[in-house]
This record gives sequence, structure tokens and C-alpha cells, in this order.
Amino acid sequence: MVERKKMGMNMQIRASYGTALELGLKNGEIKEDTTTAYLMLDGEGKCRGGCKFCPQSEGRSKWLSRVSWPLFELKSVKKKLCRSDVERICLQSPDTPNYKKKLERAVSELDSLGKPISLSAPPLEKETLKSLKDSIERIGIGIDAATDTLRSEKKPSYQPMVFWDYLGKVVNIYGRGKATAHIIVGLGEDFGELATAVKKSIEAGAEVSLFPYKNGKDEVDLSYYRRAQLITSLLEEEMNTKRALQIIFEQPRKALEMVDEENIFQTRGCPGCNRPYYTSSPGEEHRNFPRKPTVEEIEKIRRDIIGEDN
Repeated sequence: MVERKKMGMNMQIRASYGTALELGLKNGEIKEDTTTAYLMLDGEGKCRGGCKFCPQSEGRSKWLSRVSWPLFELKSVKKKLCRSDVERICLQSPDTPNYKKKLERAVSELDSLGKPISLSAPPLEKETLKSLKDSIERIGIGIDAATDTLRSEKKPSYQPMVFWDYLGKVVNIYGRGKATAHIIVGLGEDFGELATAVKKSIEAGAEVSLFPYKNGKDEVDLSYYRRAQLITSLLEEEMNTKRALQIIFEQPRKALEMVDEENIFQTRGCPGCNRPYYTSSPGEEHRNFPRKPTVEEIEKIRRDIIGEDN
């Protein structure tokens, strides 16, 4: 109770700008439906994670990825969520002072809504994971970089194996398929290294969620990203890594015939997660489609992977 008073009865929380529009917390229109409410704990100062690709590490607390996250009172967000038909709540937390206590408070408040909750936070201790299990359905793990060397460079505050260990811990406590490995495509890995990280995540019992790297004008090549989506689907079908790499580069048309093209280029992650503008800005071609791609969009994807003759 002391900590609750210290934080204040009217705890504040951030919502992605798209979520704020979807819930009516902000005025405006969005072209794509948002099926998950994306919320983030309000960090005080720089995130201690120090991730080189994240604005939270620069102390830009209202930004995550390319998205603005305005601040609201939690009670106002809850009221809107009660009336909303969003399918899931995705709660994210930077590594800032007191984040664990804030996290426990937010989870307790949001759990009363009866919607499934996913959580993405810095690695949590086994006891904390167990204490949250009744309220949290799924856990996201920031593997991010495909190799240990890149992880040391891009996430310098953490030992490179911490996130793989954390993934194993989450799977042991929550079960296979309840952990989601977040992998950023285009941080400097080669395609074989990316495929190895995806395969390792799958074999560890995790789902895989891909994010295209972008920092200002610096971003991953779209055709490379499309192949990353394709190989992830092949590896999920238990194809071995060597064969998956071979077929994508030698027989890309055949590789596409082996997958469900309407589904594999959509947002990967938790059920009900579609992140309409988290990985693409309005007006751009979607990197992760928040819905099934149209026939024209599929044709464009095929050209990106196979070549102009399609």
C-alpha cells in the first residue's frame, strides 16, 4: 500500500499513437484496424538497456521504434479498453528505475479487464515470472541481434547470452509457444546468421516475431526482409536450415509455393497482434502486413523475392 501511494492513485501509462486513436484517447483516423492495445510503462530518464537502435536509450521516453507514445492516466485507458473490442493488451517496459514495481501495479490493474496480456520487459527473475503467470499469457524476449557479437555491440549493457537464457526460463515456466523471440532484421548479420537465430528460437520453444531495422534513412533492404519472412515460415515447418537457405536462393519460386503467401508476410507474434504502423509509416508499403495482403501486394512481394519477371 505504501508503494501504491508513492506512485499515486492515478498511475500514468503510455499508449502507442495508433492505440490512442483506436481507443479514442486522441482524435484522428487510422487506415488499418488495430487489434491489440499497445501500452508502455512511463520511463523516468534513459533506459539502462543502452540498446543502440532504441530511442528509449537516448532518454526519448515518448518514442519507441518510429512510434510516438503519448502519456495518459491509467484509469482513463482502462475505461476506454472496457468499451473496446481490441483482442489483446501488449505491455512493454523500458529498463528504468522502479520499473518492476510499476510493472506489477500496471499488470494488476489491466488484468481486471479480462483481456489476454502479453509482456515485453527486461529479463525478469524466475520468481517474478512465476508471480505474473496468472495474469500474463505470453512473454516477448528481445533477442534482437542474430549473433552474440552483434548483441554485444548493439545491446552493450547485457551479456550476449542473457536473452537466450531468459528465453529458456520463460519456456520452462510458461510453456512452449508462450514465448516470442523478437529478432531485428538488418542489424549487420548475414542471411545465414539470421536463419540460425530463427531456427534456434523455434527449437527453444518460442514463436518468432520479425522487425525490420530502420534508423532515419538507414533501413534494411526490403527484398532481404521479404526473404527473412519467407525463411522463417520454412523453418517453422521444420525444414532444416541448410535446405531452407538453398531453396530460397536457388528456387525462390518453389519456396513461395511451399508456404501460405497470404499469412507469412503478416505481423508475427501473439494472437491478435498486428502493429499497423510499428514497422512501417503510413503511406509506405507494409513490412509486416496488419491484415492479409491484397493480390497486388502479393505480386509486389513475389517480384521482390523472385525478380521482375515473376
